Amino acid sequence: MKTPTTTFLSILLLVIPTWARGRPVERAIKIMNESGRRVEIHWIHPDTGELVLQSTPDVLNGASFALNSFVGHSFEVNELPAKRTGVCAGENNECRVDYFTVNDKDDQIIFIREGIIV
Repeated sequence: MKTPTTTFLSILLLVIPTWARGRPVERAIKIMNESGRRVEIHWIHPDTGELVLQSTPDVLNGASFALNSFVGHSFEVNELPAKRTGVCAGENNECRVDYFTVNDKDDQIIFIREGIIV
């Protein structure tokens, strides 16, 4: 027989994402670079903040990059300097950066748009 407490816990388990209950859920993600620039993709270590390069060496404009990750993992996208000029296209020739986090949806596609906007 369900009590109010067991009913509440049952509902709570439906509402809380699986990763929040301590069981990571793997997700396949595809990153589409439509920025007009070369980029690098780094995984951000959740405890230390260390950046771990995932794209070896980079993702060219117009290319895609697939990887497996987990719900809640965050990534940093870094613009790389142009090979010919050695500069980035950001303000004062600075390389631009943006971030994304893997969500609970299956078969995610992450678009990197002009301006290094994810």
